[in-house]
Amino acid sequence: MGEHVTRRDLIRLAGTTAVTAAFAGAGLGTTHPARAAQPLALPTSRAFDLADPSDPVFMHRPTWCPTVMQCAGYDHLNKHWYVAQVMYNPDDGVPYATRLKEGDIAITKLSADGATKIGRMYLRGFGHGAQIGVEPTAAGAPPYLWIEYAPEAPDGRTGFGTKVCRVKYLGPPASQPPRSFHWDSAADRAAMDFKDRTPDPAKLPGAGATLSAPRPVVDIHHRRLLVRFNRGGGLQCAVWDLDAAVAAPLGAPLAHRADLYKPPVAQGFCLYGSYLYMYEGEAYKNGGPGNADDTGNTYITRVDLNTGVTERALTRALKSLTFREPEGMNVMLVPDAAGPGGYRARLTFGFASGAEGARRCNIAYKDKLV
Repeated sequence: MGEHVTRRDLIRLAGTTAVTAAFAGAGLGTTHPARAAQPLALPTSRAFDLADPSDPVFMHRPTWCPTVMQCAGYDHLNKHWYVAQVMYNPDDGVPYATRLKEGDIAITKLSADGATKIGRMYLRGFGHGAQIGVEPTAAGAPPYLWIEYAPEAPDGRTGFGTKVCRVKYLGPPASQPPRSFHWDSAADRAAMDFKDRTPDPAKLPGAGATLSAPRPVVDIHHRRLLVRFNRGGGLQCAVWDLDAAVAAPLGAPLAHRADLYKPPVAQGFCLYGSYLYMYEGEAYKNGGPGNADDTGNTYITRVDLNTGVTERALTRALKSLTFREPEGMNVMLVPDAAGPGGYRARLTFGFASGAEGARRCNIAYKDKLV
């Protein structure tokens, strides 16, 4: 099921010296030169190897709603997945278009193998759920979700969040009726232990009094929070200590990088150590698994947040899927006595598959560090 990209297929840049190559038939994207130096303070870490073949965590799993999955994150302390998607239940009388525009999100709680739907939580008026962070707290306790909220629909169709918040997962078990939570309800905010954690542009390096489309993700292994956002016409990100971010509104970040590579069709991102990973692409366009020439356009990009060196590679992970739209990215921790803190990290990335009205959730991963 995995891709097989060799190291020599990857173009690497160091400093400002570019190495060029012809990509015809190579199935890879480009490598981008390092940006201008910026003051950062992240300890250098190992990075996920983009040439590492990908394997499935699980495939063809249904979620609570029949819509496309948007992102999935893992609670390693309780071995549960949390999958975000546009809320839509055909029997409740509310059209899909309404849910999409109003930013109603369903969070499905799945077992570690994705086979069992354990519960669900409806977040009404939050956004699209294209990227979430999952913050485990303790064995037997629910995690917190980092997610967008306060949606706007500039195209008149899809509601995207304009702010960032942290909320407790409070979905009832699958055997009980679902429950909806509204961010603008005082009672719901109190129940969810709602905290606004939208970055303050005045506390970020560089120019730009406003930012838009902030999206969060959590690196639980290093206990950091990353928020990606648009500012000054470019794509930027900033990193904070997670415990400090939980305790108080976001102040000055540990690290900040401007002028990030901007994917044509962004589908998610995550942080691990001193590296940002970005996910992009669309569903198969020319027959997918029935056409050997349709390799898809799903790419993973790795950015060294300390130097800006950027590397991008095509992934053929789970290439047998029908539809196969890339959706969401995160880091999964699995037990490993030899790993930091007793865990080994996996770079996980999702794909939606199946027919319209019956989409399925699929998760692939890489775990080789270099």
